[in-house]
Amino acid sequence: AGGPALARLRRASGRPAREFSRAVRAWEYGGHAGLAVLEESWRPPAAGLARARARLGAGWAGDELPEPQVWRNRWTFPDRRAQLRYGQDGRWYPYREAADGEWWPAGVPRNDPVEALADLLGG
Repeated sequence: AGGPALARLRRASGRPAREFSRAVRAWEYGGHAGLAVLEESWRPPAAGLARARARLGAGWAGDELPEPQVWRNRWTFPDRRAQLRYGQDGRWYPYREAADGEWWPAGVPRNDPVEALADLLGG
């Protein structure tokens, strides 16, 4: 899908086709904030991240949740090929690792990291 208009937009963006597709998907899920989460990393306040970590630990049912690898606003669960990105809008954006190792937006953002991760992992 897309047609000539989408091709013109991609050329005007100056992005390679795959990068443009990721940006479009980020926009579809989260608008301007979703695109910002795709393109920018930032350092959230430590207190907010501590609350989110406690919420994940308390809210996860079933098998034990692996410890995320945390870098700035990105929480990666490598064994699950899953990642949550915390936006400056206070929402958690789910990402999935593609076969080529790139991270792709994978769903709508949530206010609760447990809900975002459950959506991502199908639980």
